[in-house]
Amino acid sequence: MNGKIALLVGLGVGYVLGTRDGRERYEQLKSMAENVWTDPRVQEKVSQATETAQEKASQATKTAQKKVESVAGSTSSSGTSHD
Repeated sequence: MNGKIALLVGLGVGYVLGTRDGRERYEQLKSMAENVWTDPRVQEKVSQATETAQEKASQATKTAQKKVESVAGSTSSSGTSHD
């Protein structure tokens, strides 16, 4: 999905940079992009994606903390000195 969005953005940018239609066409494309971005359905998906990313980041943080605690615990309880 992200690849498709990136492709569309790339095509849009390429068109704008390569077009000879000038400022009028740029403004038309900009207006269309703003209309899509402000669409309630798009904003709902943006909110869902943000929530999912936050949840995944929280899970990743907890997993990393557990792994660090596990490694730190096994190192300190091994009885070896690293001096």
